[in-house]
Amino acid sequence: MHYYKNNAPIIRYAMPDTKLLVSGICNLILSGVSYLFKFLFSIMPVDMELLKTALNWLVNMFNGIGITLLVIGIILVLTAVIVHFKMPDKARIRYMVRKVLYSYEYGNPLHLKDGERLPKIKCKSDELGVFTLTVKAVSCTVEDIQNISSSISSALNKKGFNQYAVTQTSSDIAFNDVFFRIEDVTIDRSLTFNDVSEMKTDEPTKLKVQQSTEIDLTTSGSILVAGKTRSGKTTAIVSMLIGALQCGRDDYNSEVIIIDPKQAELSRLPHVVTLDEGGEAKGILKAMQSFCDTIKVRQKVLNDLSEQKGDAVKWWDAGMHVSFLFIDEYVSLRSLFPNKPSKDNPDYCLATFESLLRRIVTMGASAGCYVIISIAEASVSEGGLPAMLRSAMSTKILFKPTLDEGRLMWDSEKLKDFNNGRVYNAGDAWFSSTDGVHDNVSYVHFPYMKFKVYAELGRLLQAYYK
Repeated sequence: MHYYKNNAPIIRYAMPDTKLLVSGICNLILSGVSYLFKFLFSIMPVDMELLKTALNWLVNMFNGIGITLLVIGIILVLTAVIVHFKMPDKARIRYMVRKVLYSYEYGNPLHLKDGERLPKIKCKSDELGVFTLTVKAVSCTVEDIQNISSSISSALNKKGFNQYAVTQTSSDIAFNDVFFRIEDVTIDRSLTFNDVSEMKTDEPTKLKVQQSTEIDLTTSGSILVAGKTRSGKTTAIVSMLIGALQCGRDDYNSEVIIIDPKQAELSRLPHVVTLDEGGEAKGILKAMQSFCDTIKVRQKVLNDLSEQKGDAVKWWDAGMHVSFLFIDEYVSLRSLFPNKPSKDNPDYCLATFESLLRRIVTMGASAGCYVIISIAEASVSEGGLPAMLRSAMSTKILFKPTLDEGRLMWDSEKLKDFNNGRVYNAGDAWFSSTDGVHDNVSYVHFPYMKFKVYAELGRLLQAYYK
């Protein structure tokens, strides 16, 4: 039973309830046949006493067999009905996948040969509408198993499970097991906040994204957010900033600096840095330098505390709050800086801007200081985000995503489960973060905020810097 056979009968990998039902029906048919023989023997005309005794014995035997088969058949059918309705979804998913992977008539997606051991399959329930299917590499390689996500999704194309699909594929460090995240893609896991006070969190190091999904700043770094106009990226970033602002300012010069080079809605809010009156970005460069200086001060505090304790002290253990530098529309801001500095102001140039940004992205996380960069497109062109910064930003979010854009932010292997023709709306995004939980790309929807977002953001900025 644990070895592959290309001529195995279809019933071999059927659901338990199907096997019970078939067995029950077979017993009922045999019971009917035994009663038929009983009837035929009972009406058979005989004169010899010995033959008549033998026929009576046969009639009684078939009568006993018929009753036994009838009882067994009824029990098996009733058991099949009970099993059908009581079987947990994780078991049902396991059996559906087994059938597709093990049975030759489904195309043999693992390319198994006769006599090879069948891979072990397990399934566990993680949360509502989410399962983890584990396939152990035995006769086949991990690479072969990783390529069967489409076969697993098609295996679930049954009544009651056609809304499920594989959304993530990963393997363990030893390359023994492959894990498939199977998710009900119709479940709405988004959060809705009717009042800004509902967004306050008890864990200031975590940013809410949706149910069971958050950005853990203790294990991740700066955040790259990409998406075309009206894709929902600015609203999503504002939801992160609101969470940080509601924690208040700490005693170590924490900052929440918003840079709006477009002089749009954000620029009308208090404490938002925008272009100078002459249209230059000298004030923006000064704000970035100030943020960079804050990192040095906070890091020195942490170093001193670590020296006193004799062990490393993390920024959250020292009572520090998160600091954010949000650059709205990075490409627009970058284009404002001259390539070559002037004699009057040698620091005002593109090189200074990129140097400051690089320093903040690569060195800020250890002091609880993060950059949030917003770009319209995940471009690799000259005006796009440099590859070094893109790779250094460990939390990546792409709104209203397409595969072409996604491949500019993630490895193509991580996106192989996302070519499903899904239509994305504003606020829908692909998301990953190197926090040990969301390393794989997944679909998320950022919170709905049913209040005056910009008014509350302005009020929180005032209170933060009061």
